Amino acid sequence: MKRFEKHRTWIFYITSMVYLLYMVYAGFRFACNNQSYSALFGPASWIFVLVLFYASPLASLFFISLPPLVMFELMIVFVLVFLVIVPLCNPAGNLWNLIGETTTQIVADNTASEMPAYVSEAIEAGLVSPPPGEENLNLRYSFRILVPIILLCVLVVCVLVVSVIVDITNRQSFINKKIIEALTKQREKTLLQQKE
Repeated sequence: MKRFEKHRTWIFYITSMVYLLYMVYAGFRFACNNQSYSALFGPASWIFVLVLFYASPLASLFFISLPPLVMFELMIVFVLVFLVIVPLCNPAGNLWNLIGETTTQIVADNTASEMPAYVSEAIEAGLVSPPPGEENLNLRYSFRILVPIILLCVLVVCVLVVSVIVDITNRQSFINKKIIEALTKQREKTLLQQKE
């Protein structure tokens, strides 16, 4: 085991390299297959595909104790690849524009229908609240679509904070261990001097 002691830090390089290679692979797949679930989730399906398929393996970084700078590097690359580069430079077009198109389409579908007479009578009588306006609907649907992206950004920040906290506690425990070792050696030395 002594021969591996000088190579212990290699695991940090190997682990970060594997995650970086995964991000490159997943970035290419995400660029090609981001609209594969549009029949199920609509035009903004790329958000759900990103969260469910491509970002989920990065949740394991919560449980891996990597140095904070390595973790910061991984998270910066993740945000750049999946939230900036691929959505903006996509063969299907700008994916961020699909969010606006989706909400506008949903709002137009919901406000285009005429209300039946019994619904308008119930609204006039004060029994039922009137349907929300177009601006309110637009805000609601935009929020529903953007919540997964916001949660993904919160996950990135949480991974960085956990990494820093773990690093601080590891350093404190190492310092405490060295202090205890020094104190026990000093005590043994004083006991030996007292015996003589």
